[in-house]
Amino acid sequence: MRDLGARLKKIRDEKGFPQKVIAEHLGLHRANYSRVENNLQKLTPEQIILFCEFCDTSADYLLGIQSKNKCVISIQDMDEINQKLDAIKSLLND
Repeated sequence: MRDLGARLKKIRDEKGFPQKVIAEHLGLHRANYSRVENNLQKLTPEQIILFCEFCDTSADYLLGIQSKNKCVISIQDMDEINQKLDAIKSLLND
């Protein structure tokens, strides 16, 4: 997790937030948040959740978690699957 600070900074920069805004949202002083981005201080699990919600990012990405067998389905594909399941349910209920 030594890349956590770099990921926090990257996301913050992409969203255009100054450190002060993120720090306030997490209940930290700006200087302490700077220490987090420099991997000198850690966030609590609750602060990680707040950061992810505020910046609309996943904790998996933020924490560097990679699933080797992860399957990603688009919303469009999921909608199509649900429509087909509904049609099958309808046939079974007739």
